[in-house]
Amino acid sequence: MSPNVQLSNRYNSNSFYSEFDLKKKIGEGSFSEVWLCVQRSNGREYAAKILKKNYGCTVDADTWDAVSEVNVSNSLGKHPFLLMLKSAYHEKENGKIILISELMKKSLYDIIENDECPLSEYRIKTYMYQMLEGLRYLHQNGFIHRDIKPENILLRSQDKILKIGDFGTTCHAINELQYLEYVATRWYRSPECLLTRGCYNSKMDIWAAGCVLYEIATGIPLFDGRDESDQIEKIDQVLGSPDQRLTKKFKKHKSDVFIERYEMNKRNERIAGVGLHLVYQPYRPAYELIKDMIVYDPSKRYSANRLLRKPYFHDIKNTEYEFKMKEFEKLLSNKPKVNLSKIDQKTNTKIPRQYSIIKKEGPGGDRIHNLETHSVNAETFDRLSADISNKTDQLKLDKNKSKLHKILSSKTNKKKSIIITEPENICHGIQKQNTRYICSKDNTKDNSLSKKMLMESVSTLSKGSEAKNVGNRFVSRPPFK
Repeated sequence: MSPNVQLSNRYNSNSFYSEFDLKKKIGEGSFSEVWLCVQRSNGREYAAKILKKNYGCTVDADTWDAVSEVNVSNSLGKHPFLLMLKSAYHEKENGKIILISELMKKSLYDIIENDECPLSEYRIKTYMYQMLEGLRYLHQNGFIHRDIKPENILLRSQDKILKIGDFGTTCHAINELQYLEYVATRWYRSPECLLTRGCYNSKMDIWAAGCVLYEIATGIPLFDGRDESDQIEKIDQVLGSPDQRLTKKFKKHKSDVFIERYEMNKRNERIAGVGLHLVYQPYRPAYELIKDMIVYDPSKRYSANRLLRKPYFHDIKNTEYEFKMKEFEKLLSNKPKVNLSKIDQKTNTKIPRQYSIIKKEGPGGDRIHNLETHSVNAETFDRLSADISNKTDQLKLDKNKSKLHKILSSKTNKKKSIIITEPENICHGIQKQNTRYICSKDNTKDNSLSKKMLMESVSTLSKGSEAKNVGNRFVSRPPFK
């Protein structure tokens, strides 16, 4: 897979400061600063994310892969509702890595802060459609964003087009793997993230998106806990405490919050909770969405794909948002595929591997996981299997025809019809020379031979390398952690 992000390296004389002018700082996080920059050659404005970490004088391929934003952009390519990188630079003088992306004028956080909420019902619908489409693509490709919040939901084109940004904490989903315990910003952190030591999956993004939905529909946060213990307390006050089955499940990988809440304080009594319908009444916009997103048990929480199939989104049909998705899906379907049937088995032709995300170490990251997936797809594999199987069947058929012919030839001088005893390796149904399918005891052996040939062929081909006032309520937003 060719990289989608243009990377600078020590062999490339182009540097960020030779191509761009920094204008002003427009944002800052725990691990980076975001600046408005202008490209000198054409005067276009971009966003430059300068990572605070010092990467030294040189950056190799493995280091680039360890930068989450670069790896996600290279793995997924462009999507209409995901903010991917345009290019990336390494400045060896100061050891900084600078990531260039499209400049988005504002975020949902700016809209909330400017007291524009609650938003209109249709505007909420278009935002949720775009957000869920972006999450669906991420999740289908095995990624978890892990920091969905208003600050990372970006807007452009007169606040119509939405894109999910900031993939600095994105990781690849691996079954039965414990991730970093504290990732998502506290107000948007799901119950499984609070009560376990990193045992979560892509449904944590759905919970966070539901919290964002509540915030743009009301102008206030849904669960604004002061700390982790207060956060889970506020969740229980609305949804009620988890049942015994779910509590037992969380206990297997219990966090400090779980221990403090259910073991140290001996709080075994269950809180009933007032119910989400009293906090966010059913007459409010997108209630049918939020009731399936803000669910305590992640296994019962809807996926992005399932949410998008709800009748709520019927109004999106034949709009520019659906058109963008159709164009994107058309591009995906037109991507070239490897045709293994045209590859000479006798040559040393190799198929390059596609590398999944390698998550960075340090704050907001996991242990390094080097995941490789071959570019051989199932369709091509099946085609190759069919070709080899057909050839094997044809050889068998020719062999059986030959034996049958010899038997018939030896009996030609006899006047009476002779019943020919069926040889062990001839099909019971052979009556004509054009009979194609062979069924016998030897057929099992031939099938194993076909499988062996198939596996050897695929094996040969697969050895390739490489504080503010919000809605008249004072809210102190928490830091990243």
